[in-house]
Formats: sequence, C-alpha cells, structure tokens
Amino acid sequence: MRKLLFMLMCMFLSIPTIANAHTELSSSNPKEGQMVTEELDEIVLDFAGAIEELSTMKLMKDGEEVSLSQVQVQDKKMVGTPSAPLENGSYIIEWTIAGEDGHPISGKVSFSVKVEHMHEEKEAAQPKAEENKQENKQQDKEAFKRKIKPHPIQ
Repeated sequence: MRKLLFMLMCMFLSIPTIANAHTELSSSNPKEGQMVTEELDEIVLDFAGAIEELSTMKLMKDGEEVSLSQVQVQDKKMVGTPSAPLENGSYIIEWTIAGEDGHPISGKVSFSVKVEHMHEEKEAAQPKAEENKQENKQQDKEAFKRKIKPHPIQ
C-alpha cells in the first residue's frame, strides 16, 4: 500500500512539471487585437522558454504572405523585420517554434494597422497628379496652337 501511495504522490508531483515543459507565447509586439497607429519597424514574439533556431514566423494580410526581410531567434525571442512599411489593414502573425522539449508549437497573433499619414499622403498625391494632368493638357494645347498658325489670305 505504501508503494502505491508513493507512486501516486510522484505522479501528482510530476504532472505540473510535464505540463510546464511546453514553451508558450508570453507576449508580443504588436499584441493580440492591437490597432497599430505608427509605423511598425519590427515584430517581436516573446516566449516563456528558450526556442530553437529553426523557429519561424510568417506575416499574412488578406491570405497572402507579406515579405519579412529577416527573422531572428534570440534565446526566448523571435524578431521579424518587415521589408517595407505595412499598409493599413488586418494582419495575422503565424508562428511555429520548437521549444526546449523539442515539441513543435504553433499559434497566431492578429492585429490591425491604421496609420493616418499613409492615407493623407495618398490623398494629397491624387489631387496633385490630377493638377499635373490638367497642366500637361493645357501645355499640349498651347504647343499645338503654336505649331499650326493660320496662313494669311492673299
């Protein structure tokens, strides 16, 4: 009976250790559900334990992968650098890691980007482009008039 009780005690004590062996995401930048309002230079995923070099992340927008110039693993962190400023919209970070115990773990972090100056620059550029078109048309008309001069009637 004592052996059985001893074995049960050992099992109960080892279960929390086994459950904690899996590395999990402890924080991220941007955070789950966050609305990013400034340009995002890097994506940082922090994990509870060390992760393997083979760990990866992908950035997705509307079902298509957005290019990251590099993804670096640094002990408990994975850092991804976007190759270009992110456009406004909804994004998902899909990550897959190999934790200290060797088990592959994956997850997702959703966030949105809404940077005001991007819209303002595009809107400001559109009227300027329209003005340039109008100016070019006017200059073309004037050049055409100069080339074709009416001949005086003799």
